[in-house]
Amino acid sequence: MLEIHPPPRPGTFVEYETWTIRPGLEDQHHEMIRTWFNFVRENQESMFAEWKSIRYYRQVDRDGTPVGRYIMLFEFHTREGHHAYKERRKDYSGPYEAYGEIDPYQFFIVESVTTDYWEPQETHLWAEFAPPEE
Repeated sequence: MLEIHPPPRPGTFVEYETWTIRPGLEDQHHEMIRTWFNFVRENQESMFAEWKSIRYYRQVDRDGTPVGRYIMLFEFHTREGHHAYKERRKDYSGPYEAYGEIDPYQFFIVESVTTDYWEPQETHLWAEFAPPEE
């Protein structure tokens, strides 16, 4: 059955980031990702108020086999909020010093990092579907 949901708030802005993990550091990377998520949750109101959501994925091929890339979707309430947050955090000073210490980038192959940005379009056409009944 088709479920119609209200569209996202106008102005939603998504930063789409991908990377590969430095060889031999997979376990440390995965642990740091969990630490990072906990830090963000604990400090969301004071340090990440512009963030609407964060989502983490592993890229796989069509058959579900991992291809070695990871993805983070940072959803911001607005593009302006994204830019304000990045400006405030740019040198990891003040309260962002602790954030810099648990930033998972230390486990990334830096040259592999890609960043793209998305804005929603035609949200009145969006739909989510319930799983088929078995």
